[in-house]
Amino acid sequence: MNYLPKNLSFKEGVAYIGETSLIDIAKNYGTPLYVYDWEHLKENINVFTDAFGNDTLFRYAAKAFISKALVKELDEEGWGIDVVSGGEMATVHETVGTLKNTVFNGTFKRTDEIEYFIQNNGGHISIDNRYEIDMLDKVASTLNKKQQVIMRINLDVGAETHPMVLTSGYDQQFGISIGFAEEALDQIASSKSLLFSGIHVHVGSQIKDPKRYKLAMTSCADFMNTHLEKVEGEAVFNAGGGFFSPYAGDEVDYELSVYSQAIHDGVKEHWSKAYKVMIEPGRALVNNPGVILYTAGAIKSDRGEKPYILVDGGMSDNPRPALYGSEHKLFNISGGKSDKEAVHAVSGRHCESGDLLVKDAMLPEDTESGDILMSTSTGAYTFSMASNYNRVPKSGVVAVTSSGINEIVNRQSYEDTFINDL
Repeated sequence: MNYLPKNLSFKEGVAYIGETSLIDIAKNYGTPLYVYDWEHLKENINVFTDAFGNDTLFRYAAKAFISKALVKELDEEGWGIDVVSGGEMATVHETVGTLKNTVFNGTFKRTDEIEYFIQNNGGHISIDNRYEIDMLDKVASTLNKKQQVIMRINLDVGAETHPMVLTSGYDQQFGISIGFAEEALDQIASSKSLLFSGIHVHVGSQIKDPKRYKLAMTSCADFMNTHLEKVEGEAVFNAGGGFFSPYAGDEVDYELSVYSQAIHDGVKEHWSKAYKVMIEPGRALVNNPGVILYTAGAIKSDRGEKPYILVDGGMSDNPRPALYGSEHKLFNISGGKSDKEAVHAVSGRHCESGDLLVKDAMLPEDTESGDILMSTSTGAYTFSMASNYNRVPKSGVVAVTSSGINEIVNRQSYEDTFINDL
């Protein structure tokens, strides 16, 4: 099952990553708990590197999941980070001491974030709108710095994906519309301190069809070739991210090398000079290696067709079901359970009718209070989107490696939930 951690196995119904029992992890670190199969995650990094080649500018999308441990791992493999906030920048800088291998994305960039990025030798800034151009130029000029920029353009090449994760197309807020891109480029070219390095496009998430990337890159290369004289140095073609990651056993029809080839083929349609491809994978690296462990509490069997299992987490540690209606597989990993399964609804602990983690979960019919449940494909957009709703402390994160268990993010205490109160 390709949506599960690669080193996950079951022994008499108990889940293990490698030789480490997830039941023991739950006992030692408590629940809810984010757990990563770190060897699987490292393998994903290597798979991308092999498929796209060492000449690629790899910029991991921090929004999927970020921690100092992950930044360190990526840096050791020659990867940089795609950041969208000062907090993400600070995490990277604290870990590796520089921002030179980062790209600064986002629709709204604060002046203090821009200053922090440029002062710490940030790599590329992706310009999302024309309003930013003068602001970026002013900050860079004040700091007496020349700053490399790429321009994010919005093509009418949306992906066939959930509308909440679509990031390209006419009715989307991201990037500069292709019809206004030439005016924006003229504005960049006439600036004092901005160096135009290339083009950036992101068509969406969960993209299965590599032709989407080729089509986008063909349009980008056509635009770049028309404005060849304005490109400073070796051109950068940023194809964004959006690489598919399965949630419930749905398969991808192509190897990653096919996506790489599609991107390069698209660039070469109109571009014959030297160039670099930049990509921003996030979910595809961390999603399937990650699971969340919960403890079952009360089980209400008086709710009609199926019992409700109430767990000790919910939308504060995984808001995706409430936001997108996303579905995650659930397993009872306690061991010694019946082979017969029944439909259960699994609900979170928060005072919201929308806090329903799984509407129809197939679980052993003898599932009971105190059992440990495992939610799969939860390594991306869970911890990074977690909240203190109801002042519930945020859960900790552990990584299971070939040499043991590493706690990489501490669980919050009650005091942490009000530490900033005055």
